[in-house]
Amino acid sequence: MVPAMASRRAVLFLFVAVAASSIAVALGQAPAGPDYSYVSGTNLGPENWAKLSPKYSACNGGAPGRKQSPIDIVTKNAVPKPDLESLNRTYVASEATFINNGKEISMTFADKVGSVSIGGKSFSLKKLLWRAPSEHTINGKRHPLEVQLVHESDAGTGELAIIAVLYKVGKPDSFYFQLKRELTELAGDRCNYAVEDARSPMGVVHLRSLQKRTGSYFRYMGSLTAPPCTENVYWNVLGKVRQMTKEQLDMLLAPLPPAAKQNARPVQPLNGRVVQFYNPPNSTVSFEV
Repeated sequence: MVPAMASRRAVLFLFVAVAASSIAVALGQAPAGPDYSYVSGTNLGPENWAKLSPKYSACNGGAPGRKQSPIDIVTKNAVPKPDLESLNRTYVASEATFINNGKEISMTFADKVGSVSIGGKSFSLKKLLWRAPSEHTINGKRHPLEVQLVHESDAGTGELAIIAVLYKVGKPDSFYFQLKRELTELAGDRCNYAVEDARSPMGVVHLRSLQKRTGSYFRYMGSLTAPPCTENVYWNVLGKVRQMTKEQLDMLLAPLPPAAKQNARPVQPLNGRVVQFYNPPNSTVSFEV
């Protein structure tokens, strides 16, 4: 009896250790695995990620039981769930750094920025990253940009919760006014991404506009959208589409190499998963539901 219990503990410890290692890679805290690309039809493209390394085996979204992201959210199939939490959060100003790894632009923070409660668990904001076009589609439609707010569990379990915000071209978004100088510097950095990332210290970044009243959102269990494609990520895709100007969109994409200016992973099979929909009174939803 004792050896069996010890064996189960060992398996559990190994599972947690592997998951934590994958999360560390996603947060830029550990070395990444083999190179990959977002260009479909190439040897390193999304359809071949699972073949590039055993570390990337979870990227095979077509395998039975896989819970991969992104997905196409079909609004009429989403299950109303009025007892979900409201995603209320307060983000404070913090020292930040832009990172361009040749595949995506991300922003990390030096201090504790703020947290959100999901499923009774507390998750702290660790980074922002941008995907163009949007990775998630709504009723088959992509938007020009998706911003992903990546939160990590405060309990040290390695779990992640991501809040995804979709953007359309329109009015300017005030959050991006403060990023112009550093994004211009990144665009001028001719870094060899095979050797190192390009980094630009931001100084203090004000995040208040990112915590606007969330209202409606879609939730499902998925994965990271880049290798190693680690699963059991709480995805929350906001129901209100925000706006930014074409100039702001171009500014965000300018630092990336031509092959990475479109860095959205193709949508993955749902494989029986349920998408929940939280829609409190007086919320704005940008889609027909």
